Amino acid sequence: MRRILLTFLSALALSVPALGQGKLPQSLGEFYSYGDNYFIEAATMPGMTPGKGRAIISFRLVYDLLNFRKTLQPYQRSNLFVSTPSMYAEAVNSDGVIVDRGTWTDTVRLGDYARTNSKSDYVCGSVELALRPDVYTIKYYFNDGTPDQGFSRSLPPMKMDDFSSPSPAIGVPVMLRNMSGDTLVAAGIDGAIPFGRRFRVYVPLSSPEQPKALRFELQSVPKKPTGPTPTVAAGSGTILGNVTLSHPMPYGSDNIFFVRHAGADTSVPRVSFGALLDASADDLDVGEYLLLMTYEAGFNTVTDSVRLKLSWPEMPFTYSRTDYAIRALYPIATEETIDSLMSGDPAQQRAMLEAFWKRLDPTPATRYNEKLAEYYRRVDYSYFNFKSIGQGDGTFTDMGKIYILNGPPTDVSREMRPDALPREIWTYRNAVGRKFVFTDEAKTGEYRLVEYNDL
Repeated sequence: MRRILLTFLSALALSVPALGQGKLPQSLGEFYSYGDNYFIEAATMPGMTPGKGRAIISFRLVYDLLNFRKTLQPYQRSNLFVSTPSMYAEAVNSDGVIVDRGTWTDTVRLGDYARTNSKSDYVCGSVELALRPDVYTIKYYFNDGTPDQGFSRSLPPMKMDDFSSPSPAIGVPVMLRNMSGDTLVAAGIDGAIPFGRRFRVYVPLSSPEQPKALRFELQSVPKKPTGPTPTVAAGSGTILGNVTLSHPMPYGSDNIFFVRHAGADTSVPRVSFGALLDASADDLDVGEYLLLMTYEAGFNTVTDSVRLKLSWPEMPFTYSRTDYAIRALYPIATEETIDSLMSGDPAQQRAMLEAFWKRLDPTPATRYNEKLAEYYRRVDYSYFNFKSIGQGDGTFTDMGKIYILNGPPTDVSREMRPDALPREIWTYRNAVGRKFVFTDEAKTGEYRLVEYNDL
């Protein structure tokens, strides 16, 4: 049945001026500078070179960081966008001497121009160095394939343990996004624990004797310590035996490792072992943590600790601004609710916003709220894609509201006839089961909702 939305449109028109905006990027250029453009981290483990360990420097580069060039070959029917990024890494020891270096290059080919500006697609790579026991500064230089265009940075000082020592040693762990059998998918977010996923870690070990156990505790590090550091997870790791990790291989937007077992692979050092830590992280929030590990092998015991972060790199940028995140609730919250959430100082506003979404959380036992994440991903999309000359913020437009409530339509058609106003029709051939009609009455690019039909 066809329904004209006079009441709905009047309410929408009245609600928009009262909402205002927080400080957000005002252009696509500002948006694409928001967040991290690359992630880089180092892991250490025993190596086959006598007296040296393996340092694997792995990284993920966002497509938006790369410089793409358009090419068109005679045999191609469409444009091809090509980038040739490279990474150079070197290890500088405690005496200031470069002791090893390595390079990586790749070619990225895309047929879709929009993906060249993607903030969610990555090219992955790694460099492996052989280092003697010492403390090293890993310096790296990135170039996107454009002459004289690039940047150089350094990782925090990294210790290479003496894996040939008769005492047990623990290498720098690898945080995992997922694992399946002997295939390990690296989290690839600067050595951090990924928010909303299980706490999974591969820990390189070494000892002349067979490992007995690897016990761990994960402690929360409060911003303002007032007492003992609370333990949020604890347990024993699964010892994998005489193993090591392969050189990481890029697969899609991830780096993956394979566990190499002695016997099947003669390149596994005799003293090299490994363990997997696996624990629930459902109730852990973004923040700082300390991983304490106790490794027993033979009659010897060694302890080590690693400071970690739990990060949410895919956090929608509109959710990161509390005042804006509250105002963007207008499709699902009343003005009274929004005014109530806006009261108080920023910390109180954030607490009330989190409490609002906790009531709507489909998985309340976990910290990751799938409904919240999807909602603000839609707000992110609406903010840029439905802005116009007269409305610089697409979130607070008719199209923005429908998109936030229903997600992307299954079909979109636009009618541009000389004798009629421009029209855009969104059809949802899914559970929504409706067709929405928008017209550009002022011919400024701002399409207003005029009617909808149930399918």
